Amino acid sequence: MYYLTNGGVLMYFILLMSIIGLSAVIERFIYFFKNEKNNRSYIPKEVKSCLEKGDVKSALIFLNKEHASTSKVLKEILIEMYKNPNASTQKLEEKAKEKAMIQIKLLERNMWLISLTAHLTPLLGLLGTVTGMIKAFQSVAMHGTGDPSVLANGISEALFTTAGGLFVAIPALIFYNYFNKKIDRIIGDMEITTTELINNFRG
Repeated sequence: MYYLTNGGVLMYFILLMSIIGLSAVIERFIYFFKNEKNNRSYIPKEVKSCLEKGDVKSALIFLNKEHASTSKVLKEILIEMYKNPNASTQKLEEKAKEKAMIQIKLLERNMWLISLTAHLTPLLGLLGTVTGMIKAFQSVAMHGTGDPSVLANGISEALFTTAGGLFVAIPALIFYNYFNKKIDRIIGDMEITTTELINNFRG
């Protein structure tokens, strides 16, 4: 409360953004832990074994137990293969692309909130710095320079908001880049496994 009361009204906006950013980070951690912890950059050997025998249904049953994005895209291809054994490579690629786009949206959900927190809070801190310095010089103009505390109060408000903005923005930026790297890796895995499955099926 000390920092909030001494940092001015903008500290409350920074606090609000920190809550929003933290909520988004927690939600993303839960999502990736529940859904992407078993993500693979290769086709599971169980699926390969089934496909080699021409048993698409068993491969689907195996993938149906998986929650990772790569598994869901592979499952979409296998569903099309099961319904239409003569499906063209283009048709399978279209199905894979459609499902991949859905998965990418899920992977990127709430990422904009983390990005907003990382970019907006330093600006709020900077705005607090400007308003704090304005107050400081206004106080000096009104009361003179005889009392140093008059100037110190305005400067302290300016520094509190600057520190508050950076304190929130730096972790938000770290988490944003961490999740982005994870998303890029999963997208790459989807592309690799999709290509491998379609080539294996068509070959």
